[in-house]
Amino acid sequence: MTVKKATKKFEMGGLQLELKLTGRDVLNIEKRLGKSMMSLFMSADGGMKLPPLNEMLIVLQGANQTHGVTDNDIFAAFEKYFDEGHAPMDLFTVLTDLFQESGFFGKTASASKTNTESEVTLDNEPTTETTL
Repeated sequence: MTVKKATKKFEMGGLQLELKLTGRDVLNIEKRLGKSMMSLFMSADGGMKLPPLNEMLIVLQGANQTHGVTDNDIFAAFEKYFDEGHAPMDLFTVLTDLFQESGFFGKTASASKTNTESEVTLDNEPTTETTL
């Protein structure tokens, strides 16, 4: 059964965006960033961090499903958005919501395991029970 993810509507500086992260979008964004999208939010010590603005705008552009929106359009819209009193932290919130709604952060630990994941283990525990 395939679940179709809905788009998240977001208006930034007068530009209407429809945001959704598909597998292809994630691959294209990561290729453009030259790193994992997860590293946008995680510092080296595992804490949360605010990514650079240009990287947040690249993610917005990559997740946008509205046809014909260019990098220049995204940047011009952000300038208006910023002039309207919004902060980069506001964009960070939009992105974290998008990632959460897209399932990028995963599901609960028990719900996110697949059969393949549960069969493979790197622990020192035996895979079958033996009794002596």
